[in-house]
Amino acid sequence: MHHEDLSDTDELLHRLAELPRTSPLEPGDTDRIVAQLRHEGFFRPRRRALGWAIRTAAAALIFAVGAFAGTQYARHNSLEEILSRNDLTVSDRVLLLQRAGSAYVHAAQAYADATANVDSSAVEVASRVLLGAAHAVARSSLDAGLSERLTNAMQPVAAPLPASHKPVIWF
Repeated sequence: MHHEDLSDTDELLHRLAELPRTSPLEPGDTDRIVAQLRHEGFFRPRRRALGWAIRTAAAALIFAVGAFAGTQYARHNSLEEILSRNDLTVSDRVLLLQRAGSAYVHAAQAYADATANVDSSAVEVASRVLLGAAHAVARSSLDAGLSERLTNAMQPVAAPLPASHKPVIWF
């Protein structure tokens, strides 16, 4: 361990305190100091235009990649794409039937809203499609028995409906 003499430290502190805080500059000293600082890498001009161009290009690239990925995802999960697939399980087919039925009913409703006269055959076909899809979901137990439990809860206790006339709940 190096032990310093306290008197030497006090003397050094006293001398440092006597130094002037500022000193006058000779003419040309400012330019010389700035030139030296520039030479050492300080005061470099910023390339703002290049920075903004890089950021704009990166944002455009990220947007384009996101748009492409979103388009691919939407196309892959479109109703038409899923209908053309042959590798679906039975449960997937039932859910596809439900999704297609919902799309058909939506289209039939849009058709009915667009015409002045109600097309009863379109309403009947839409009703049958929904009924068939709902029964397929219930038979496949894809809703974990929710349809049956809701139907039982809604039925009056005194007069249960016959098995062939059970109400169908679509969700």
